[in-house]
Amino acid sequence: MSKSRAVKAGGTRKKKSSRAPAPVSRRRGQDLLHELQVYTEEVEVQNEELRRARAEIEEARDRFADLYDFAPIGYLSLDHTGAITAINFAAAALLGRSRTVLLNLPFTALVAAADRERLRLYLFNVIGSDVDDPSPIEISLKTEAQYIVRLITRVRRDRGRTDVLVALVDITQERRLERERHGSLARESARAAELAREIVDRTTAEERVKALLERLVGIQEEERRRLSRNLHDHLGQQLTALRLAIGAVKERTRASGETNSRIGVIQSIVSDLDRDIDRLAWDLRPATLDDMGLSAALATLIRDWETMTGVIAEFHASAAPAPQPRLAKDIETHVYRIVQEALTNIAKHAAATRVSVIFKQEPHELSLIIEDDGRGFAPGTEPTADAGMGLVSMRERAALVGGELEIESMAGQGCTVFVKIPLRATTQA
Repeated sequence: MSKSRAVKAGGTRKKKSSRAPAPVSRRRGQDLLHELQVYTEEVEVQNEELRRARAEIEEARDRFADLYDFAPIGYLSLDHTGAITAINFAAAALLGRSRTVLLNLPFTALVAAADRERLRLYLFNVIGSDVDDPSPIEISLKTEAQYIVRLITRVRRDRGRTDVLVALVDITQERRLERERHGSLARESARAAELAREIVDRTTAEERVKALLERLVGIQEEERRRLSRNLHDHLGQQLTALRLAIGAVKERTRASGETNSRIGVIQSIVSDLDRDIDRLAWDLRPATLDDMGLSAALATLIRDWETMTGVIAEFHASAAPAPQPRLAKDIETHVYRIVQEALTNIAKHAAATRVSVIFKQEPHELSLIIEDDGRGFAPGTEPTADAGMGLVSMRERAALVGGELEIESMAGQGCTVFVKIPLRATTQA
């Protein structure tokens, strides 16, 4: 067979093979066309979803950008060298420059010189460590307002790139208030210390005054005792001797009636002087107080006062369950003087008809009540000058032995004096 015939025969065979499956190819084309239409619709749906997702992403990005830019807290981003790569308006306002100027500037150049090295070391440790959320740090910014900010940092590492996300929290007002609070506390502490010193000084002065007053009262009582003893022992004896001598002269001398009368007058004067000397000596320092104790001395004082004033006076001394030790001399003296001063005030100012004095000695406390039915006085009103000084003296004497004195009175309803004195362990033998 020749080459042309072979080719022709082959061509003939080829035509026959292409014509035979024609119906199958048509159906296949239709299927492919249908699949293509379905695929096209799916692609359109996916494209629509992608467009919608892209729009949402762009909207979220814009919203994030707005939130980032207009956030009330300052935010900025630093690269691994510490340069600013992004910053919002709040951070730019804190740093006192525009955002365009601040981009690519080293952040350490924007802080106060005193904190610059500390911040550089902090960023070096943050970037070089594996900690993604390091501890905050406080620094001062190099601005006219001298802001103090707290840096809250977070490290982001992605594909070999390291960024430091920084939040700048303005704590200037907080630190100012803290300084003011510390200053106020320091001033209050200083004032408290000053008041404590003043209290100590005042207490020391009061103790010194009390000691001086006790010494003065002690000297007065000792001088009273000396004068009383001299009056009784010396002058009283001389007056007694003079009275006896005058009586002897009167008996031995035969004088006229007029002379005897004059001698009698002299005797009467001397007797009165003798009694006055005894009374003066008793007022200065009653011998009973030294010899028999406070209760007996008060009983004698009240009895003599009743005789002298004509006012009914009652004295009640509580019976102790057991014999009580003798009181200290200063307590006996001050209590006696308080009663003496109270009776003197009653005689001068109260116009009372009855007086009651109650004396009670217990193991740890001495109490005294002096009550009269006189004219009294309204609370808060000051009695006459003499009575006022008497009340001051009574209070001072009670305070000298650690006691308290209170007065209750109503106009027209009399007056009551309450005295309470704690008893010390030291008593007289």
